[in-house]
Amino acid sequence: MFLLDSSGSVGISNYQKQKDFVARFAQAFNIGPNATQIGVVTFATAVKNEFDMNRYHDNASLLTAIHNIPYVSGITNTDKAIHYIMNHSFTKPAGDRDHVPNILIVMTDGQSSNPTLTKAEAAKLHQTNIKSFAIGIGTGISQTELQLIASDHQHVFTVDNFNALSTLNAELKKTACEGKLFFFSLPDLSLSPFIF
Repeated sequence: MFLLDSSGSVGISNYQKQKDFVARFAQAFNIGPNATQIGVVTFATAVKNEFDMNRYHDNASLLTAIHNIPYVSGITNTDKAIHYIMNHSFTKPAGDRDHVPNILIVMTDGQSSNPTLTKAEAAKLHQTNIKSFAIGIGTGISQTELQLIASDHQHVFTVDNFNALSTLNAELKKTACEGKLFFFSLPDLSLSPFIF
C-alpha cells in the first residue's frame, strides 16, 4: 500500500511527482491476483481510499488508475491515514492475502497536524504484520516522526525535494534488478508476490 500526502504544502505539481514515483515503482512488477498487488490511499484533512490492492489485475489498468488520482488539499492528518490503513487496507476484502508480506510505503513532505495521535497510531501499526517505510520529502519533514512511522531506522528515506524522487526510484529499481525486492533480499523476485 502507498500512503500519499495530499496536503496543501505539497501542491498539485509535486503531487504529480508523487504519482509518477508510484507509477514507476509499479512498472517494475508483474501485477495480478497471484503476483504483486498495489493499492493507494491519499490523506490530507480527510483520508481517501483511491483503490484497494485487489482492484487492478494488470499493469496497464493500474498505471491508468495511478495517474487519475486527484489532488485534494488540506491539513496533514497522518494519524487518521495510518488508522485507516490498518483497519481497511490490509484486510481480506481489500486484497490482503495469507502468507504474503504486507508492505506500507508512506510519503510525506511535512510533520503531521497532530504528532501525538500519529505517534499513537504508529505504535499500533508496529503491533501488526505490516512492514512500514517512510519517505520524507523536502525541508519540512520531521525525522523523528518518520522514524516513528517506519518499522526501523533502515526503513526511513529522505530526499531534498520532489524532483529527487526519481533518483530514489531509480536506486530502488536497481536493487530489484539485482535480485532483491527493494528492501527485502529474495532469491527470485518472479516467484514472490507482494502486497503494497
